Amino acid sequence: MLPLMERQPISVTLTHANDPYQRRLPGVLLRRGMLRRMFRLGPELEVLDPGDGESLRVVHRFHQSKLVNRVMWGVWRRLPGTGCSHLPMAASCWMADRWASRHVVSSSIFHGLTGVSLAAMQQARQQGSVTILESPMAHLQDWQRQVMTECERFSVRPRDCGAILPLPMIRRARLEYDLCDRIQVLSSAAQRSFEQLGYAGKTHVILPGVDHAFFRPPSQPRSTSVFRACYVGRVEIAKGLGYLLAAWKQLSLPHAELVLIGEIRPEMYSLLKDCSNLNIRAMGLLPPEEVALFYRESNLFVFPSVNEGLASVLLEAMASGLPIAATRESGAEDCVTEGVDGFVVPGRSVEALVGTILWCYEHPSEIFDMGRAARAKVESRFTLSHYEDRQIALYQHHGLGA
Repeated sequence: MLPLMERQPISVTLTHANDPYQRRLPGVLLRRGMLRRMFRLGPELEVLDPGDGESLRVVHRFHQSKLVNRVMWGVWRRLPGTGCSHLPMAASCWMADRWASRHVVSSSIFHGLTGVSLAAMQQARQQGSVTILESPMAHLQDWQRQVMTECERFSVRPRDCGAILPLPMIRRARLEYDLCDRIQVLSSAAQRSFEQLGYAGKTHVILPGVDHAFFRPPSQPRSTSVFRACYVGRVEIAKGLGYLLAAWKQLSLPHAELVLIGEIRPEMYSLLKDCSNLNIRAMGLLPPEEVALFYRESNLFVFPSVNEGLASVLLEAMASGLPIAATRESGAEDCVTEGVDGFVVPGRSVEALVGTILWCYEHPSEIFDMGRAARAKVESRFTLSHYEDRQIALYQHHGLGA
């Protein structure tokens, strides 16, 4: 049972990171008179309060955070045998949380993020706040289990896999899950991962949104005869790229290319080398403007991830007028209608990817119509305004003692 609050104007203390869907939320809360305080995560940690008019003013800044993180990572990378472990990340999260906890003020709602909110939530609860912990991914214990499965399947040592999380971070997240009043997740897939580990009834799905003005369809259909399938995200085994590469190799389609956009993790080098003659373009990281252009110049968006919250790239691609071929584990079931604007395929299934990509390759007019339907769905349900309305409704529900 959540603690009852007096019926008074709702005030929110918000932890704000770099997720695109959350970008406008502080301004919306400020205009509605709901923002009490904001913790901004970044190279330098900042505390901001409402200022004059519709502006925010910095009231505290942790100047040393950038330097401390740089020193920690520099020392860690010089130690022998550390591999891809992100142990300094766990230390950085602990440091940010301890610093933020000293600046928690009384508010109706404390909205924190997994990994950086344990001490701050303890302080907020003492001051009578309802605590909402946002998890942008699956339960971290389940996340780790899925990544370990992929390491075993593709013969990758866990120490060489960038998706493996430090055990202190997982233990810390579990304490946060237990402490908070509500766990906010991005998809039904993420919710199931929490339910399976004993948090049924504590999680709540808030579907994100996308900047549909920035990610938009092309002004006219593509004129090229080359079929382009596009993937955006980290190029790593946890994203199911091993299955996609195997499917693309099996298809061997003429006049077709697969474009991979995103940071290429070292564990993928050998897999990509084996596919070097298959018309695959690994682009690496690109600025948002170039990513949006690739969406508009593609025919199909493929996302085979086995481990997600709800991947924002799904909504970006849909807003760009692309049909989707994505796994249930990616969160696609919450935004994709089978056969209307895309396809939801089983995770870890090369056969399913082969069948879906081949159908799209052979039905260009049908997938163009599906892309239009994808864009229409974003406009009706998944804009940034839709997300903000959903988020504020959750605040109101719990801030008024529901």
